[in-house]
Amino acid sequence: MTAPNVLLVILDSVRARNTSLHGYGDRTTPFLDSFAGEAEWYRQARAPSIHSVASHASLFTGLHVDQHGVTKHESRLAPDATVWSDLAERGYETGLFTPNVVVTESSNLAEPFDTVDGPRRDPKHRYFEDALSPTDVEGHQTNVEYLRRCVASGKPLRSAFNGLYFLSSNKEAYDPEREAGTEYVESFLQWSDERDGPWAACLNLMDAHFPYEPVQEFRSAGTEELLDVHDSLSSPISKDVAASEEWWKLRAIEALYDDCIRQADDAVATLVDALRERGVLDDTLLVVTSDHGDGFGEWSRVDPRVRAAYHSWSVHEVLTHVPLLVRRPGGERGGANDSLASLTRFPAVVEATLDGEAGSFAVDDRAFASTHRLERPAVMLPDDCEDPERYGGPWRAVYEQDGDDVYKYGTHGSASATIRVRDAQVSDRVSDDDGGVVAQSYGELEGADVSDGESESLEDSVEDQLESLGYIR
Repeated sequence: MTAPNVLLVILDSVRARNTSLHGYGDRTTPFLDSFAGEAEWYRQARAPSIHSVASHASLFTGLHVDQHGVTKHESRLAPDATVWSDLAERGYETGLFTPNVVVTESSNLAEPFDTVDGPRRDPKHRYFEDALSPTDVEGHQTNVEYLRRCVASGKPLRSAFNGLYFLSSNKEAYDPEREAGTEYVESFLQWSDERDGPWAACLNLMDAHFPYEPVQEFRSAGTEELLDVHDSLSSPISKDVAASEEWWKLRAIEALYDDCIRQADDAVATLVDALRERGVLDDTLLVVTSDHGDGFGEWSRVDPRVRAAYHSWSVHEVLTHVPLLVRRPGGERGGANDSLASLTRFPAVVEATLDGEAGSFAVDDRAFASTHRLERPAVMLPDDCEDPERYGGPWRAVYEQDGDDVYKYGTHGSASATIRVRDAQVSDRVSDDDGGVVAQSYGELEGADVSDGESESLEDSVEDQLESLGYIR
């Protein structure tokens, strides 16, 4: 066989707990349920963080979050440190297909890829073609600086109007229908069809990411009423409920989230069916997973003062326990795997596959999950939020396997706990401390010089997209 293709599919924000694959009551993942018969299904897989930028950096490098230090939207990761750069050196053509602005625009995680598709905004740069526009100026500029340039341009009124036109046309909110997973699957399939040699791609599908607005085909009974509740929450929703204490609204819109998971599952079905029909599936390492889950008001077991909301803070199991299915070239080694697994193993699995071996996502000793969010809770949360510091990071967890169970050791400030996890649905707190496991384990991690710092500022259009996607800024 020639060099196998590599395809990483990330179902952004899909938590294991809400998938029928992991025993959820509603049939949210009918395709993944059946696909597990021909793929290796890890029932105890953990994401390395709860935030796209940090989890993707770990997936791409094989490093834990506290090793790579890529934790903010503006973070910069050394492209040469990624598995995609390694694949490019081996002669692979690489592609990234996603509407995720965190991956494509606010950070530089898209830099190692030859082709990048998304997000699909269509910004209008100017109304008057013969006058100055904000896009004519490189780098960040304040409104006052732009107005000064307008005056100096010789066409101040037209240039000023172009500035207003640019701002209004680029504040378009995230459009779930235009950015649906099937749209990016179609784009990826066209791209892969045009490759002459081996390819390696990442598909990050945002169907289950906030805003939870399933397309018409996947809307269940009562969707319209639930959308009214959904729209009554201002974005960022975690900021809203932390201040308003209207946690019931989060619980209500979880049903919309379930519909969105069903939509994402259908996109994967379309993808796999197309690869099979093209005769490409058996020549491809296919990994289907998620970068993190979302919270809908679940109380933290590590720090009982805090409830999980969206993916803004905490290392709750609903945020870190994710689905993971691996179909190797030829479709061998299907079935369930109860070993503790970490997504940081992705580069190692790719390397093993290229060497003709069956690499594993299972860890030898322990798995890690951590987040530094929120970095500045007193500033980032509203003034009327009671005790905002309780949401501040870092939050850290260490996982170890003991027989059929996984033990989670977690810390947040002075709070700590040991939690026994049976599966994605059942877990219980067994101790009010972590026995010092977290401090010891994190103290043994060695740092890696792969972070290139942060961007000084983000464009207004990127900031607007981040806000529309629910991120606290």
